[in-house]
Amino acid sequence: MGIQLINGFHSILVALTKHPGIWWFLAPVFVLWIVMEIYFGEYKKEKLGWNSILANGISLSWINIASFRVLFLENASSVTDFYLRLLILVILFLYGIFVIYIAFTHKLSHNIGSWLAGPTTVYFLSTMSVLWGQGHLEINQWILIDFIILYIIIYFIFYLIKKKLGTLGEVEAIEKGQSPI
Repeated sequence: MGIQLINGFHSILVALTKHPGIWWFLAPVFVLWIVMEIYFGEYKKEKLGWNSILANGISLSWINIASFRVLFLENASSVTDFYLRLLILVILFLYGIFVIYIAFTHKLSHNIGSWLAGPTTVYFLSTMSVLWGQGHLEINQWILIDFIILYIIIYFIFYLIKKKLGTLGEVEAIEKGQSPI
């Protein structure tokens, strides 16, 4: 089991370095992801608004549409598991559409909407869409487990970073006579 997990992490790393063209998709995703996480770390009192939930849903849907294009136009004949990749993209695309729907209708609570469309969730799924949907990474249970482990690690890292940040938001709160946290 341990060897398969290590091999899965290695496959993810290789997929990120072997196909430089994916960085046209991933660079803006990673920049947005990091900036959003740092922003909400600095301004702890500010919450993800419905408009940001909407924008994140559109971002995820757009990345999936771009992955559909690559899968159909560039990789349709070269991947052996075309329909599995197509299914993954359809599921991720529908998730993005669901996020857009909840942002427009406010059918779910704001807290649930923020969790479903938070930067870590949306941009992590966008990365999965690019790597799996565009055929750059093998699809198997070990890589799925590795993705789950990576999500937890990344979530925890951003949690720690955001916990250490916050001086800008604290200064604003103190100036307004509010508690900084």
